[in-house]
Amino acid sequence: MSHLGAYIQEFAALLGEENKPIFKGIKKASTGCLAEVPVERMHYSRARIVQAKNDENSKPGRHLRAIEALMGRDAIKEAQILDEVGNVIHVIFGIMPEDNPSADRLYQESTVDGWVTGLVGADDSMHLYVRDHFDRDLRLVVRDEELARNILTHFRSGTVRLCVRGTWLRTDNGWSPEASKCTVQGFEPLEDTPFGEVLAAAARVPGNGWAEAADPMADWANIRGIH
Repeated sequence: MSHLGAYIQEFAALLGEENKPIFKGIKKASTGCLAEVPVERMHYSRARIVQAKNDENSKPGRHLRAIEALMGRDAIKEAQILDEVGNVIHVIFGIMPEDNPSADRLYQESTVDGWVTGLVGADDSMHLYVRDHFDRDLRLVVRDEELARNILTHFRSGTVRLCVRGTWLRTDNGWSPEASKCTVQGFEPLEDTPFGEVLAAAARVPGNGWAEAADPMADWANIRGIH
């Protein structure tokens, strides 16, 4: 962790200078910072963390984004904010430098099809892990506990279609939800018939266009922007 001073400064600002955080050392081979807040101010610091998670443009949110950026520069993918007894308050994901800094971005509501591979978090901001049909591992945000429980019933047990809203990136593999920047609005389970079989069945129907395609899968990938 080569930017220790910057981490301490941003973490203290996230907790709130008015809450009088004190640096208490480092742990886990210099990969963790320890801080102490007076007992009577703990709930104020926790409220700032919740605000940072839910509003990235707030003052606490800007300090959380700064920590994410520092982690990306240090190639740290994930870190946790723990309370005084070791419970996870929030999981922080480092913002890794983009291979293509000119990648297009847009804010939209669209759908993602894939397998549910995990759910992390026990508060009002949970991270859902999904592997889509192009073997991309996506990280989405779920803010509704009942929705999270319903989605988790499909853990590794079939394909689901998730309606998500947030920032999408244009990459070499097409449009993809930006990690931790898209929130799940709803979902529906899908039939597990392989998509190749669906296209093959469509291609057997005369006059619908797919029947005349030399390579339906390649044409479909081109339509989806997968090159």
